[in-house]
Amino acid sequence: MDELNGSAFYAGILVIMAVALALNTAFRRMETKTALGGDDSILLKRSRAFGNLIEHAPLMIILLMLMEYRGSEFFVHIFGIGFILSRIAHAYGIIAEEGLGPDNLPRMVGALGSWSIMILASLMCIF
Repeated sequence: MDELNGSAFYAGILVIMAVALALNTAFRRMETKTALGGDDSILLKRSRAFGNLIEHAPLMIILLMLMEYRGSEFFVHIFGIGFILSRIAHAYGIIAEEGLGPDNLPRMVGALGSWSIMILASLMCIF
């Protein structure tokens, strides 16, 4: 099988991001002594930032691997960088900002950026 170094690189970065967000959530759970659920808004934000990355990253990693396997190394790096920056913006928007849409620019840019990149990568895999 051909080497998948680019997609492996972005998969590694995304896993490090996931662990960092998971630890951020775990530390808040320890602070609030909340095992499950709870009504702490900070805990909820941290948990959703982690959960949202986990919902999107596996699909993007698969797309990056398939694109690289088909010979689109350049786009693997463009989409990988764009996706990571989008996920950072989104997590920051959820954790540090309030509001939705234009009221929370990092979250909106992160979500729209992630979805756009995923759609473009999907189209590259289809065609």
